Amino acid sequence: MESEMNIHRRDEGSIGIGAMIVFIALILVAAVASTIIIKTAEELQQNAENTSSDTREQISGKVSIMDVFVSASEDNLGANGDTHLKSMDIFVRIASGSIGVQQGDIQYYISCRLKTDINGDGTISATENSGAESAIDQVVVESDTLTVTDLDGTAIPAGTELTAGTSYKGQITLALADFDNTGDSEDEIDSADIADAANPAGCDVMAVPGTTLNMRLVVDGGGETLTELSIDSVKLGTSIM
Repeated sequence: MESEMNIHRRDEGSIGIGAMIVFIALILVAAVASTIIIKTAEELQQNAENTSSDTREQISGKVSIMDVFVSASEDNLGANGDTHLKSMDIFVRIASGSIGVQQGDIQYYISCRLKTDINGDGTISATENSGAESAIDQVVVESDTLTVTDLDGTAIPAGTELTAGTSYKGQITLALADFDNTGDSEDEIDSADIADAANPAGCDVMAVPGTTLNMRLVVDGGGETLTELSIDSVKLGTSIM
């Protein structure tokens, strides 16, 4: 018969092995937990640094729009006279504290609602669509690089850093909307005007007195500025901001 001493030793051995297993399990759990905590902390730090960097870039690279003036009007649909805005002079200022904004870094985006129902009366007349092409009603966005000059017209080479707090002048010419000017599509806005992917539709025919255009200036790697252009007149020199 097994002695009480042997039974006692065996019980003590079992308790020791169990305690060691629990201890090892605690170490493993602590290691996994610490790994997760460290990884989470690193991700939070990285996100905070990225957010801080993006915020600094937006603040340190921003353009303010001072004013926008009509520089040219045009007759873009039929013989109705020069009733459409064709180009505009835009005066901008590099925001104080902005650094690294170079010539070629500023992009403009102009959006409008291009539609066959030009006069917006809710009815597409025979004059507005006399052919067999389908009517259109869609949002158009045109964009390009805003090249600026000094206020006296002096050209600024590409890549030159623009001085913070200094005002500059640029010019924006609205893109053509009525591409198909032959046959039934002459002087009309319809599906034939947006069929050619090489000629994306613009906003020139929609820029008439009583309408608005949305314009956004975006600095590459920096901030953006949004404004609404209210076209009350297309007379040369009229402010539309």
